[in-house]
Amino acid sequence: MRVPSITALILTGSLAGLTSAQIEFKPFASSAGRYKVVFPGPVKSDTYDLTSADKTPLKLYVDSVELRGGTSFAVTYIDVTEATAKQPTGQWLDKVRDGNKGPDGKLIEEKDLTVGLEKYPGRDILIEKPGGFVRNRAVIAGRRLYQVLVQGPKEVVTSPSADRFLESFEITK
Repeated sequence: MRVPSITALILTGSLAGLTSAQIEFKPFASSAGRYKVVFPGPVKSDTYDLTSADKTPLKLYVDSVELRGGTSFAVTYIDVTEATAKQPTGQWLDKVRDGNKGPDGKLIEEKDLTVGLEKYPGRDILIEKPGGFVRNRAVIAGRRLYQVLVQGPKEVVTSPSADRFLESFEITK
């Protein structure tokens, strides 16, 4: 399955001078997505129909907040096919990274990690794109792929506010 580029679904932009004191984070829980996180504003939820490489219909769920200038905070999740789920996690996370990077992006940083008490495998990724930066925490939980993303200028995606958002992400039951 080709993992879709979330950057194709969420706009990038600029947000100069934003500080964590200006952002009011509020808890958000998705019972369908089985996760919780703190978002910096009212959440908009969307669903996209996708098709896997073997023509299996899939749904991508996106919960997001767009701030001034197009800076976005988002959590996406998708339940992948059995064939994709059987791939080694390193290969799966490489495909996520490469899909988000695309042909015009430059990988700045990446680090493998585990998330939660269950130690779900994941990877933190920082990508420079022509319109800004993308910071992504990709996490694999069984057949479900989560992506926790911040998009915008480098000073926003590497800020304490972005750290707070990414670190607040928890997979629930």
